[in-house]
Amino acid sequence: MKSGIEILPLLQSLDCSTSRNKLIEVSFKIAVHYIRLNHRRVRKVLLSEEITADELALEAIASLFGTDEQNNFCVLQDSLKKWQPAVDNEHEAQRFLNNIIRSKVNQHIAKLLREADPFFSKLLDKVNYQIKKNSFRKIHYLGCVYIVPDNSEEISGKIIPEQEFNQLPIELFKYGENFIQKIFNYLNAETSFASAIPLNLLVFKLKETDTTFFAVQESTSAQIEEKDMDYLVDLAIKRTLEKLNRTYIQKGKLRSNELSVFEKTLIDIAVDLKNGGVNPGLHKYFLLNYANLTYEEYKLRYQNILEYLFKLLKQYIVEELDH
Repeated sequence: MKSGIEILPLLQSLDCSTSRNKLIEVSFKIAVHYIRLNHRRVRKVLLSEEITADELALEAIASLFGTDEQNNFCVLQDSLKKWQPAVDNEHEAQRFLNNIIRSKVNQHIAKLLREADPFFSKLLDKVNYQIKKNSFRKIHYLGCVYIVPDNSEEISGKIIPEQEFNQLPIELFKYGENFIQKIFNYLNAETSFASAIPLNLLVFKLKETDTTFFAVQESTSAQIEEKDMDYLVDLAIKRTLEKLNRTYIQKGKLRSNELSVFEKTLIDIAVDLKNGGVNPGLHKYFLLNYANLTYEEYKLRYQNILEYLFKLLKQYIVEELDH
């Protein structure tokens, strides 16, 4: 995003309060613009956290403008010193600020998704396992976490931008024992970029492209049948409904027709969980499936039950992913 404001003079006068305020203002606009461009990725985060794009942008860039005891923008200045090539012209200043803001936004989105989305969290754990197993390293650089080969102490060379990373061949994003090494090999052989893989972008890309990642194998005497993410969610829903039946239906605390309302509600919630998070207010799901029920009636009779079942559903999804 081009701000229409010259960035280089602002970066060169960070001791000036006017420059600082203008730089924060421009950074905020860049972050909001990036969030809106990535609406599909962040929509569920915005809904589940009940925050706006503006609020998410402010949260994401806040750490970039942290100060030390001398009131210096220590994080920003440290990143500025490490940036290659050196920021000595307006073009490079624009590129520096846009890249570091995007990295901060992606990092913050990943944090929120890890908390809200059991699928994203599990995938990140799996990638971290492969990093450790293959003796790769993680390096924090310019506000972003990168995977580097085991003999790397720092990143040398040009970092691959997000747009180019997302355009790498789709077959590279097939999770497997050596998939990280394959990406390194491709970066070395086919591009001019450094051997550094942005961790959060990798997880986003895997989640969006490799739908077989969550596949499990169920063996029988006759065959081995591969099941996908939907199968795992169905198992978690089934376990949750069985708990509902034992705890509420069989004990006469709920009527049998209410079971179908909870079943439809949990399916709707599970669909949103697979896509990154649930809408704020579980009552909205329930009221869609229970005609003419008022919010007050929901709070009185069903709210505690649904919140309990939602907690169980997330727990069972995590357990099924671990099997």
